Amino acid sequence: MGGPLKVGVIGLGTWGEKHLQVLKGTAGVEVVAVCDTGQDRLKALAARYGVSRSYTSFSEMLANERLDAVHVVTPEPAHREPVVQASSKGIHVLVEKPMATNLEDADAMIRASETNKTILMVGHILRWDTRYAMVKESIESGGFGKIASIFARRSVNRAQAPTFLSRSTPVMQLGIHDIDIILWYKRSKVRRAYCRSSRILDFKHPDNTTSTLEFEDGSFAVVYNSFSLPDSVPAFVGARMEVLGEKSFTIIDMSEQGLFVSDDKGYRTPDTTLIPVVRGELGGTLRQEIEYFARCVASGKQPEIIRPEESREALRVARACESSMADGRPVELD
Repeated sequence: MGGPLKVGVIGLGTWGEKHLQVLKGTAGVEVVAVCDTGQDRLKALAARYGVSRSYTSFSEMLANERLDAVHVVTPEPAHREPVVQASSKGIHVLVEKPMATNLEDADAMIRASETNKTILMVGHILRWDTRYAMVKESIESGGFGKIASIFARRSVNRAQAPTFLSRSTPVMQLGIHDIDIILWYKRSKVRRAYCRSSRILDFKHPDNTTSTLEFEDGSFAVVYNSFSLPDSVPAFVGARMEVLGEKSFTIIDMSEQGLFVSDDKGYRTPDTTLIPVVRGELGGTLRQEIEYFARCVASGKQPEIIRPEESREALRVARACESSMADGRPVELD
């Protein structure tokens, strides 16, 4: 593929802007158009990042622009149509996690990508985190032996609750990260899922969930998620994973950023891994993920770090947890 990749971004919320910020600083990439339904934010971000063409309709953007790839960073229920339409025009897609909120949408996205021979990659960002990747390599090289259990915790402060709990559950917003990693680590399939919830806050969905996954090989995993941390908690995201195997017990501590600041703003631990800004550029794990996708598009090679079918399986397990949470009974997975 000659010349820079011509890329568009659909969805300019907080995370969509992070995608745009990384893309504008990525060699070999030209952001030619952006799209968002909010006109004021759309105009402001297009001007800030020097993007000349902007749209409030992704259908118009896809029809009018000659794009090599798009990043779909809309709210989760709105992933299907831009992904399917882009794929039908031969445009490669990076879509944020979870890939969809139901399996019907996920299957439509995968089918469109396969039919049109395009790349479809879901942004399960933890697969690019050095810590999680090192554990994966140790597992693959036999460093763990049989994995007996995995415990994962991922919690955020209450400031995030109004945005996310109005449209989704902690399992789908937070737990999907760890469910994907757990399935990446395990060679056995989930055969049963059980999930319970509790509330401190008053939103459409509960703010605390605990999911237990039982695997066909007899092992299990526990995934705890919460939007209930007090706003005074220093770490924006509190995350931890413990993996117990025959030969190794390993802890991944995401809350430890290695940087502690106490000033007139209070005590805080700035992000140094996910989306840190250094010398005016956004780096970290998100940049690694986006640059990997760009390399796949430029080379015409399907991603190996994550495949759409793996993202679908994480969604299937997360949906089973939500079903269990709703009726209070374990859900058997085929």
